[in-house]
Amino acid sequence: MATEETQAATAGETAAAGKGSGGLVKTIGIGAGLFVMMLITQLAGPIIGCKLLYSMTPNCPAPKIAVGADGKPQKVVKKAPPQYLAFDPPLVASLDDKGTIRFLQVTVELMARDEKVITAVEAHMPVIRNNLLMMFGGQSVSSLTNREEKEALRKQALAEVQKIMKANTGEPGVEDLYFTSFVVQ
Repeated sequence: MATEETQAATAGETAAAGKGSGGLVKTIGIGAGLFVMMLITQLAGPIIGCKLLYSMTPNCPAPKIAVGADGKPQKVVKKAPPQYLAFDPPLVASLDDKGTIRFLQVTVELMARDEKVITAVEAHMPVIRNNLLMMFGGQSVSSLTNREEKEALRKQALAEVQKIMKANTGEPGVEDLYFTSFVVQ
């Protein structure tokens, strides 16, 4: 009987000790949870406040509003990422340089922001290549040696591509044209 009483007393002490440590673990868990919640609110609160209530939250930047030439606010339209189409093979045109035949090799890349435009350019590539080759072949070697005239040629080539696209699709579509390689021999 003494053994049963001893065992019962030991079990009671263990249960009491378990309740005491469980209460301590529970208290520490609640404290840690409250600390984490306060930390999150201190970090995320200003960010959320600036996004939702920028006019009432101090130290928030004002939203950017595009203003037109007439002084009225305009809607800001986000542009799609640019997509490039390289002409392969590069364009090669012969140039007449005072009775000597010289060559111009140009690698051209077009930039558009719509996959449909890239597909349309690929469909009309023979016309585009033809017109650009004729344009490049009509240049003089002296006009192809300085930056300003190369830039003028680039803009002229862009206008030609946009003209072809507008005639065939109804929209110019192509935003820009780049020379990624330009060799005169």
